[in-house]
Amino acid sequence: MESKHTCTALILHCMDFRLGKPIKQYLQERGLLGDCDIVSIAGASKNIARPTEPTDREFALRQIRTSVRLHEIKKVIVMNHTDCGAYGGRSSPEDRESQHIADMKSAKLAIQNICRTVNLAFARIDQNNKVGIVEIPDSA
Repeated sequence: MESKHTCTALILHCMDFRLGKPIKQYLQERGLLGDCDIVSIAGASKNIARPTEPTDREFALRQIRTSVRLHEIKKVIVMNHTDCGAYGGRSSPEDRESQHIADMKSAKLAIQNICRTVNLAFARIDQNNKVGIVEIPDSA
C-alpha cells in the first residue's frame, strides 16, 4: 500500500535569492517549515494575474492543483516583493506596490477555485537588502 504524504500549505513566491532566508523564517514562525510545498516563479502572482506568456498562468495554477492532489494542502500563501525585476518599469514604489497587491488579489480569486484558503504576504526589501514580510489583509 502506498503511503500518503501530506502537508499543510503551499507558498508561491518569486525566485529572488534575497527571499530565501526571510521565507524560511516566515514559514518557521508559522509552523510551516517542513510542512509546506514551495513554488518559486519569477514574478510570483503576476504569472496568474497578468501572464507574460499564455502558458504562464496555467503552469502556476497546475503547480497548486498538483499540491492539492498529491499533498492535500489546505492553504496557499502568495508572496510578492518590492524591487522585483519581473515588474520593472519606472513607476513609483507606491504604484508598484499597489500593482503587486492588485495582482495578488487577482491571483487569489483564481487560486480559490483550487484551494479555498489563500493568504497574501508582501516582502519589502530595503536598500540594504533587509527583508520585512507583512501580511496583506483582505480589506487592503
